[in-house]
Amino acid sequence: MIARQLSFLAPPVVMSAWATVMLHTIASGHINRLLSPMFRSYVLVAAILLVLLSVLYLFLYEPAAETSTSSLSPTGHLRQLGRWLVLLLPVVAASVLAPATFSSTTLQNRQLDSTSGALPMPTWNSTSQANAKNIIDSDPNEAVPVEVTDLITLSRSPDQMKAFDGRKVRVVGLFNNQSGTNPKLYRFIMWCCAADAQPTSVALGGNTQGNWKNDQWLEVIGTVTFPSTLGHVAPHIEVESIKTAQEPDEPFLSP
Repeated sequence: MIARQLSFLAPPVVMSAWATVMLHTIASGHINRLLSPMFRSYVLVAAILLVLLSVLYLFLYEPAAETSTSSLSPTGHLRQLGRWLVLLLPVVAASVLAPATFSSTTLQNRQLDSTSGALPMPTWNSTSQANAKNIIDSDPNEAVPVEVTDLITLSRSPDQMKAFDGRKVRVVGLFNNQSGTNPKLYRFIMWCCAADAQPTSVALGGNTQGNWKNDQWLEVIGTVTFPSTLGHVAPHIEVESIKTAQEPDEPFLSP
């Protein structure tokens, strides 16, 4: 009897468990590190469907009447326990063991490099340009808030690069100081999900002293320049001040 009940309850319990993991990922904000905003609504829809399917299963499914006294039979206790573990262990592992964020190892494996910005940058849209222009027009000495990706986009446009060269900017990003290289401020660009996230960075110079740790969120204020090396232009910030910053609501930049 117990084996029949376990067999009957296993599918809806597992579907409900997956739905719970999805809903918890959304409620906790962890989904911001896993999926681009354009795909997050699908996770909510999938979770709701799994809950509905679980309820329908309980009302509509009729378990087989046959049972067996052997623990190794298709409806025996050991086999039923094994089926539950096979179904539930991946759910538990996915929710408990998933890392909260990327690390410096990810940066090295995915080639952190300000010169790797061959991909289109996601943030320098018409609204960002208009906001920057308003700040420049209202107070030339005020630091313009920009993203790392904005500076890379600017470096590809001679006219915009000329307008921003020597400007004071304020940038929030993750700090990285690998041995043998200049410190960098970087952000990940997420096009679809965490699996395709790519780092992009801007080099830092000047007043970069401090007890800063790799992968720490910092706010950098400094003067941006666009030096050219062998015909390649890469943005550079001559730092005036650095301070710790809160992780943005959207830790990854996305289209």
